[in-house]
Amino acid sequence: MNRSAATLDRLLELGAFESLELLAAPDASAPCAGDWGTGAVKESDETLRIGEMAETTGVSERLLRYYESRGLLTPGRTATGHRVYTRADVARVRLVRFLLDGGMSTKDIRFLLECVHEGVDVARVCGELDSVLTREFVRISKEIESLVLTRSYIAVLTGRPLADGDLAARIGQEPVPAAARPR
Repeated sequence: MNRSAATLDRLLELGAFESLELLAAPDASAPCAGDWGTGAVKESDETLRIGEMAETTGVSERLLRYYESRGLLTPGRTATGHRVYTRADVARVRLVRFLLDGGMSTKDIRFLLECVHEGVDVARVCGELDSVLTREFVRISKEIESLVLTRSYIAVLTGRPLADGDLAARIGQEPVPAAARPR
């Protein structure tokens, strides 16, 4: 099992995702009738036009075109030039949204997708990806710490119960009584 597959399995164990579909690399055998790389694609019951893709993913047509322009998504084209998407593209858009929502840049997401989701061994070929992911890990960890501190502050001010990991709970502070709270 390569590093990518082991990572995906670990995320599933932790309950981070409902299934591997969200994180799966595009499947070469994914239902499509035609040549995605060089020629026209024939539409089938298994493909989606851009409007259907927008409805299925909740991502606007404009954003789908933007993802394509940034190299995050490569839909097929019909003989008349219309974009055609597969189920693998739906999963890829969901992953892109997930990573964007987490604060990653489109540049870093493209790099990640090129390394991890093209079946490349990350450690061997995409060594630079490790520094990108380390930087993102540190950034997200700092953001989480800041959010926990903010939540603790608000909990103390409002008299709400503190979570076990909250700062005030760790230092044994009692919530401020409602009468003593600033107004």
